[in-house]
Amino acid sequence: MSDWHDELELALLPLEDLRVDSVYLTCVISNALSERGIFHQCRIGYAEDRLSRMTTAPHCWVELEQGWCIDLRLRQWLGDEDDLPHGVFQPSDYPRVRYQGTALLVPRLDVEDLKAMTNEVYSKVKLPWLPGQAAAA
Repeated sequence: MSDWHDELELALLPLEDLRVDSVYLTCVISNALSERGIFHQCRIGYAEDRLSRMTTAPHCWVELEQGWCIDLRLRQWLGDEDDLPHGVFQPSDYPRVRYQGTALLVPRLDVEDLKAMTNEVYSKVKLPWLPGQAAAA
């Protein structure tokens, strides 16, 4: 994993304790990424554990450039095992799981709404700047 992807995962970890579903969490993550100008695509569909044949649907996650994904909910449904993805990852590193989905449009929300929706947890999320991206003045 690149340093930036490591930093992104650490920045998103405060959100993993929210008791919300993947749709809700994907919306919150998408808004944080958009706020930082980070290109991404939200997806809705399902994730299948090829070993157990368990499927979680509907399931949402975020796709970043170069094939990276963000998913903080899959293990909640399929089990807390190391060979199931969690956080920021490359799906190819987790051949046990198959993701299938289509684009999901999420609403842009203002920061105050996001803080209210997350009981202020959103204020703890400090995403890293992309390499080469200028920090806002």
